[in-house]
Amino acid sequence: MVLAVSFVVASFVLTDGLRAQFGGLSEEIVAGTDLELRPVADDFGHATPLDQLLLDRVQATDGVASAAPVLSAQDNAIRPINAAGELIPLTGPPQLAIGWVDDPSLSSFTLVEGRPPTDRGELTMDVDSARSHGFEIGRSYDAVAPQGKVRLTLTGLTSFGADNNTLGATLMQFPVGALQELIGEPGYDGIAVALAPDADAGAVQARIQDLAPEAEVVDNATLESEQKASFNQGIDILGNVLLGFAGVSLFVSIFIIYNTFSIVLGQRTRELALLRVVGADPRQLRRSVLGEAAVIGVLSSVIGVGAGVAVAQGLQALFSAVGASLPDTPVVVTGRTMIVAAVVGVGVTLVSAIGPARKASRVPAIAALRDGAAAGQASGRTRLVIGTVVLGLGLASGAFGLFRVEGLSSMVTLMAAGAASVFVGITMISPVVAVPLTRLLGWPLASTMGISGRLARQNAGRNPHRTATTAAALMIGLAAVSMALTVGESVKAQLRSTLSSSVQADYLVTEPNSDNGFPVALAQAIDASPVVDTSVSFRYDQARLNGELVDVAGTNLDTLPALFDIDLVDGSLSSPEVADPVLVSNEEAARLGLGVGDTIRSEFASGQSRE
Repeated sequence: MVLAVSFVVASFVLTDGLRAQFGGLSEEIVAGTDLELRPVADDFGHATPLDQLLLDRVQATDGVASAAPVLSAQDNAIRPINAAGELIPLTGPPQLAIGWVDDPSLSSFTLVEGRPPTDRGELTMDVDSARSHGFEIGRSYDAVAPQGKVRLTLTGLTSFGADNNTLGATLMQFPVGALQELIGEPGYDGIAVALAPDADAGAVQARIQDLAPEAEVVDNATLESEQKASFNQGIDILGNVLLGFAGVSLFVSIFIIYNTFSIVLGQRTRELALLRVVGADPRQLRRSVLGEAAVIGVLSSVIGVGAGVAVAQGLQALFSAVGASLPDTPVVVTGRTMIVAAVVGVGVTLVSAIGPARKASRVPAIAALRDGAAAGQASGRTRLVIGTVVLGLGLASGAFGLFRVEGLSSMVTLMAAGAASVFVGITMISPVVAVPLTRLLGWPLASTMGISGRLARQNAGRNPHRTATTAAALMIGLAAVSMALTVGESVKAQLRSTLSSSVQADYLVTEPNSDNGFPVALAQAIDASPVVDTSVSFRYDQARLNGELVDVAGTNLDTLPALFDIDLVDGSLSSPEVADPVLVSNEEAARLGLGVGDTIRSEFASGQSRE
């Protein structure tokens, strides 16, 4: 129970610590920005960037003390290479490229050493990242950027806030114009505004909104809450995964505690019977046993809270060991965590003890004084019927969640409930077959180990309910491990099969941990290389096809067959009389009711439409 409670507490301590740390970071990110003007994204997730003319107009607005452009690249879009020729690893916190802001009131960065970046090919870096990765002021380094490899000179070191609390991220600052060239995107992501001391925030917000009706103006509180929500989205995913493991440990604990109480109360049959003889009724016995369970639950909860803090620290070390380091977080033990620990520790223990307590209270007083007396058990037929029903419901619930329910959370909930029911059903059925199975499986032991082996086989078959419940806890653990291994190996086998049967290319150029893609010039250089016979490139985006937003891939259909076997089922890859050919997968064509020769109207983020 201590282990189960500690897993639950650890998930809350770790995620609450991350929320506290990232909450403080969110405040620092938007500190000093009273208002921000930003474009509104369209259905494709693209937004029209703001321009210098609008920045000048915002700066001239009554009530605005200062305004500065907001510009940042995608995570890991610009990756510097140190003097040893090494890239900063992509696992763990990201590498962020940000436009330098001269106005201290609108910038979260303070120059610690050197000078700010002013020209193309210059950058500053936060002081901790520069020192940990071996970057020095005044030296020039290569860097990988969306437009290709570039040469950059480090001109200064900065601090993010007073303590450079970057949570492990690498923060680089560039002149805004230079960053626009490096990422190939003109304009700004937004315009940050600092208000004059006596300005009316609402009035200034309305004036700026009038300057750009198609954009939106948000205040500091909105920016901070959005930033926290963005961080919390990832933290919630981690928390849910940890709670899933904690749930499995709790489920296993129920079987173990149930079995332990059954054994202990079985050994105390005469003691309980004596209480019956001197006047205790069944309800008093049940309350006595449940009281013992409550004490155990309280002690487990108290110890489990301390153990949970230690487990949370261990999880951080584990993440660091596998290369996905988490930032150092404060130990946050909230009242909610304490309440959950108490509910879990006491509640699960009490639930586990209810069955054994009821059985113990049903032992007749006189019969219990005789050797071999035991609590009554449900008949084999009854257990078989109930267990079969529970098992069937579990299988039906899991199958319904897997094949008929849309939405990940609903599917996972139904499948988890189904899995739990399957385990309970098998546990209820197991005593019916435990005796013949123990005789069969124990035969080699009895034959080779003499009296010890025979005693072991007889002991396992003497109490089939205890044997079945003990095996259930092991079954759940093995099932969880086997499921993870089976899913992992199945995915890898499917990928291997797909690659071996579909890919005829000798090499694939990829960057697995980044979504930034490659510059067009690289694809052209590879194709023009004398050692390359044929190459084909891909671009992934979204388009609205017949009114529905879908993921699409662009490639050269003439070159594709030389490098990939896409298993063409119907039609052809291209046709001279078709100006804009489109290939659609089997499943998607069936879903959309499409066939070869149909015309699809395609709309793209640029506003262009094609048929």
